[in-house]
Amino acid sequence: MRDIFLFFAWIIGWLLFKNVEFLKSGMVEDRRFDISVIIPARNEEHNIGKILKTLERQSYKPREIIIVNDNSTDNTELVAASYKNVKVVSLRKEPPSGWIGKPWACWNGYLNSTGDLLLFLDADVELSETALESILKEYIRRGGLVSVWPYQRFERFYEHFTLPFNLIAVCSTDSFSLKGKSMPIGAFGPVLLTSRKDYEDVGGHQSVKDEIIEDLKLGRFYLEKGKNLTNLLGGELIRFRMYPKGVRQLFEGLTKNMASGAIHTGFLNFLLIFLWFTGIYSSFGSFRFNLSYLAYYLLFALQIYILTEKTGDYNIVDAVIYPVYFLFFLLIFVISTVRTIIFKSVVWKGRRIDV
Repeated sequence: MRDIFLFFAWIIGWLLFKNVEFLKSGMVEDRRFDISVIIPARNEEHNIGKILKTLERQSYKPREIIIVNDNSTDNTELVAASYKNVKVVSLRKEPPSGWIGKPWACWNGYLNSTGDLLLFLDADVELSETALESILKEYIRRGGLVSVWPYQRFERFYEHFTLPFNLIAVCSTDSFSLKGKSMPIGAFGPVLLTSRKDYEDVGGHQSVKDEIIEDLKLGRFYLEKGKNLTNLLGGELIRFRMYPKGVRQLFEGLTKNMASGAIHTGFLNFLLIFLWFTGIYSSFGSFRFNLSYLAYYLLFALQIYILTEKTGDYNIVDAVIYPVYFLFFLLIFVISTVRTIIFKSVVWKGRRIDV
């Protein structure tokens, strides 16, 4: 019976990634699109210069670049202001009642923009020279909202502990499963391209002003309004390094999103991910030295290696020691659940967020 369940769970993992689609490099002949790039930034002095340099090198030049300094306590604004042709919007107070920081910053970026297309980028995103043009090509072809989950880049070992979280992040929108191919349940947050008209039709970030997982909910509003939603993986074109400041930043970032993400991912999608992860835990939870246990351990290691290779700088060693990462995930999930359900607050970038 156990072997049947493990095989079933293993198959679910493949089905959740059945239709993975990457952003493809492309060129746009029509240069008439005016793109406003909007970057919400709170305490991003180490990232903001990097993304601005990549924007300077784009093959398709945006109309304007807007940095929204979300009441930072570091030199984010000074770094941003040192770049030419960059508009800095300064938010020197905490978000109004009912708003969370990122939606508030994105909304203010929109209010100060003039382009007919809006490209929202997280400050830690790293763009190849053709990234903007490539995502614009996808938008011209599909319309609506185009979102991208970047390929995760690492420099230090602790960052590899994001392995199970990255798998869940990719699955969270239900974009690449057999069911979700034609009807995802939400968008990825780091990269979002949409028209001003469509953004206004769905209420923009004002409609998700109190959501920690605002990207999933915003994408859902596009679908409810009958607009197209396309989710892609960044691959070679768009990358990011999420937690460069150390283990504490990684811990805060993961506990902030995990429980809320589980609530918003949809019942069926949550059930499939739950069954898959239950199979993964069962593959090492009561490990015995016989061929059956060893076979399933290796099968899940192989699956994890193949799937994570699509999403970040993971390697064969990460796949072999996957129980370490999944035990860490369990710890984070418990802490996130306690903070979300019992204490009803999380902490991110020095700011307490009520949930």
